[in-house]
Amino acid sequence: MFCHSANRGGYALAAGIGLITGILINQNKELFKSLKLTKRKKNAKKRITVLISGSGSNLQAIIDSIENGTISDAEIVSVISSSKKAYGLTRASNKSIPTQVHSLYPYYKGVPKEDTELRKQKRVDYEIKLADIINDTNPDIVVCAGWLLILGSDCLKRINKNIPIINLHPALPGAFDGTVHAIDMAYETALKVKKEKNENFTAGCMCHYVIEDVDKGEPIVIKKLVIDTNKETLEQYEERLHKTEHIAIVEATNKVLSHKK
Repeated sequence: MFCHSANRGGYALAAGIGLITGILINQNKELFKSLKLTKRKKNAKKRITVLISGSGSNLQAIIDSIENGTISDAEIVSVISSSKKAYGLTRASNKSIPTQVHSLYPYYKGVPKEDTELRKQKRVDYEIKLADIINDTNPDIVVCAGWLLILGSDCLKRINKNIPIINLHPALPGAFDGTVHAIDMAYETALKVKKEKNENFTAGCMCHYVIEDVDKGEPIVIKKLVIDTNKETLEQYEERLHKTEHIAIVEATNKVLSHKK
């Protein structure tokens, strides 16, 4: 009887030791896994999500800058386009960058323009979905590079708060806010200033943080360009501005990423 009880006690003790050992091994495995993930996350490249609507020339500037090392330790993880016809999608696909199309058209399809309330709700639905798409890409930064739709409050409030969103605007701070015709308006102003004062007009572009007030977020990079309408046509100014935009968007992306831990 005594020996039988001792054996049972020995078995129980062995089982207990085995159980504890198993728990410790599993805990160590989980700890090692956690440390490994932390190290991988720490050494991982910064993730860039780019929003486009058209040709994607500014997207290309970012792609080129990553390839030549101007933007270091970063990668574009997603390109989201508001148009399925945007050539920027081809630019991304050529570099095997994942793309998504999120068009407003299907949301408005079949909704009369007169039904302003329903269209307003459809726009909210669109923005909520856009925010979810952006969050799913898990970016360190969102770059609006020729994105022609306003990111409204419903979208901005839903995007993770620790994700900075920057936008490229073809005008200086406080000039021609909230319009897609800023380049034309700048040149028209330059013509007027030249005619009335015989002076040149200073325009340019900026990259700024996106807030609910359109084009009024804190500037990150500002590039000034003097327009002399006696020496430069609208088309020539537009070409010069676009080249400057490519520089500005790369500088702004770099600047914001440098502050991300």
